[in-house]
Amino acid sequence: MTRYGYEPGFCKLLHYNGLWRVEYEGFPGHFKKVRMACTCMKDGCDKDCEVFETVPDIKASDMEWYLRDEDGNIV
Repeated sequence: MTRYGYEPGFCKLLHYNGLWRVEYEGFPGHFKKVRMACTCMKDGCDKDCEVFETVPDIKASDMEWYLRDEDGNIV
């Protein structure tokens, strides 16, 4: 199951703070970060994205309500 979180942080490429989309894969109780899924992403900028580095590898189960599906609906 694919879900998305929106994490605050600074984008080196765009030079401003914003909410950046992070893709998670898994199932309730175990969602693991996969990649940045921002529409502004280009030239592999997700590989050294500071926001991606600061996001926990696995989303805490009590924070899963924060994840959304492709249409923006809460899990």
